[in-house]
Amino acid sequence: MIQTKHINTFSKDKLETLAEHGQLIDVRTPEEYELGHIHHAISHPLSTIDTFQKSKDHTYYVYCKGGKRSLEASEALSARGYDVVNLDGGYDAFTQDTEKNTAQPTASTIQTNLKQLDYSGLQCPGPIVNLSQEMKQLNVGEQVEVTVSDFGFYNDIQSWTKQTGHQLIHLDQQNDKVKAIIEKADTTKNQDMAVTHDKNNTTIVLFSGELDKAIAALIIANGAKAAGRDVSIFFTFWGLNALKKNHKVQTNKKGIAKMFDLMLPNTPVNMPISKMNMFGLGNLMMRYVMKKKNVDSLPALIDKAIAQDIKLIACTMSMGVMGITKAELRDEVEYGGVGTYIGDTSTASHNLFI
Repeated sequence: MIQTKHINTFSKDKLETLAEHGQLIDVRTPEEYELGHIHHAISHPLSTIDTFQKSKDHTYYVYCKGGKRSLEASEALSARGYDVVNLDGGYDAFTQDTEKNTAQPTASTIQTNLKQLDYSGLQCPGPIVNLSQEMKQLNVGEQVEVTVSDFGFYNDIQSWTKQTGHQLIHLDQQNDKVKAIIEKADTTKNQDMAVTHDKNNTTIVLFSGELDKAIAALIIANGAKAAGRDVSIFFTFWGLNALKKNHKVQTNKKGIAKMFDLMLPNTPVNMPISKMNMFGLGNLMMRYVMKKKNVDSLPALIDKAIAQDIKLIACTMSMGVMGITKAELRDEVEYGGVGTYIGDTSTASHNLFI
């Protein structure tokens, strides 16, 4: 049996307890494990997963860097009769969760008479907007449980509660559902507070699907990071093409999603340019000149952004509209919606729309 849960569903202490009991498996390479891992986790690389031999009386929790390799390992172990939980988000999400000051679930009693809201099927910003309206109807101290099918809501709700001051009591992601319990707080104390801007933050929205504009966005982002700023890029609609992997990913799409797939570039290097594209000839000419002038390609610029820990956020609403799947995007990508983006812009003094 195999389940999928986000790694941040578990506290650091809970993960370390699982590790102490021999139930937490790190399937990254030994080199990655040595650079950092969850305390007491067992190193068992994906390449040797066929040699895994442990008691089948326990449930094993498997993680990697972002979730792709752990899913593959979990499927292999499940096929051999193991009860497995794939920890989506991986070590990247774990380190971000422990290092950053995000709104984490608080230790509070879950009420028995809380109102339940089901926003399944709604795309961003629908769940956040509707939740905001519902919260206005509650009394301070009352709780509400929200179920959402948009997986970007997992990050959105953390950002939203941090901004509004409401308390995130419980947060869980299982398969295609995100569930959160929020307690209404007295937010009137914060109404007169001005927003404080951190001059070390830069946010960029990449809406364009044109190669030259995407390159410009990544050059600015990498330059800002090198200058000491914290940087996040929100990729939406056509800009999502820049996050695609460097090779064509085979997918089983149908209907409108299939039509979009035929019209959109398979990889970032095939994105058109904004002027004189000339049925793709302009793209080739620009890439040739960039290579001659030692200008990094778009994939290389994204590699540098990842190496510098620039946050790359894929808009889940746009993914749904355009039929783009997680499998087509880079493993290091985070997923969110307008709540996640606004959360970043609220503490930034440098915001760009490209």
